[in-house]
Amino acid sequence: MNIFKFEMQRAFKNIWLAVSVAIGTLIGLADIVLYLKQYGHKADCALIQIWLGTDYHFAYNSLFYVLLPLLACLPYAGTCYQDIKSGYERNICIRTSRIKYMLAKELAVVASGAAATAIPLLIDLFICAGIYPNKKPDKLTFLYAGIIDCNMFPRLFAEHPVCYALVFIVLDALFGGIAGLVAMCFARWCGSRFSTMMAPFALYVFTGVIFEGTGIGTWSAMAMINPIQNVVTYRYQIVTMYVVVCTVPLALIYIWHRRRDIL
Repeated sequence: MNIFKFEMQRAFKNIWLAVSVAIGTLIGLADIVLYLKQYGHKADCALIQIWLGTDYHFAYNSLFYVLLPLLACLPYAGTCYQDIKSGYERNICIRTSRIKYMLAKELAVVASGAAATAIPLLIDLFICAGIYPNKKPDKLTFLYAGIIDCNMFPRLFAEHPVCYALVFIVLDALFGGIAGLVAMCFARWCGSRFSTMMAPFALYVFTGVIFEGTGIGTWSAMAMINPIQNVVTYRYQIVTMYVVVCTVPLALIYIWHRRRDIL
């Protein structure tokens, strides 16, 4: 059997992926509606000012980025625990190797997590592009001054704001996929599918608060992936964060499943 195709079909023909995308999209729509209600269709507003990722006027940006790992894990990350407890994993590993099954599961979890993160942001950007013009942001705004001071792609933001938004959508999608791997890593110690999905969310929020303003720059993943850039972030920090948060779960998943008796 083609386990990779099978797991991808399970991940994307899944009601929970639709639910996750719908929740993220509703957050973006609520932000757009509130912005229009508050400020109207002003010609001097730029697309980058009302896109969910960089709209600092309301709480919806913070809500989306706080919930991001939960939205990413909701579609498929919890199935690692479910497959173990239901005996499904045992039946699959009779037909294919354990390594292939785990690789297929990881690929499906990462892909579904990335999709659940990126699709709402892309939909929000597309809708905003139909309402407000894509032009360079006003240099006198709080957003412009904050991003220029925080070191992450300031020239891209100033000269090509849509590209800035797309770069952060890619970064956020990658983080969403990695959050799914973290959930798979926690499946060994969790007592339910719900707690498996909640574990990376709790870790994300806890470390986000603890490491937000420590030393030079920030080590808070919550602050790093938010396009508003409330705190200074250096590029080596975000690269280190992605490498560590990806490598450690992969290593632990491999060690655990290599030694665990499935049959």
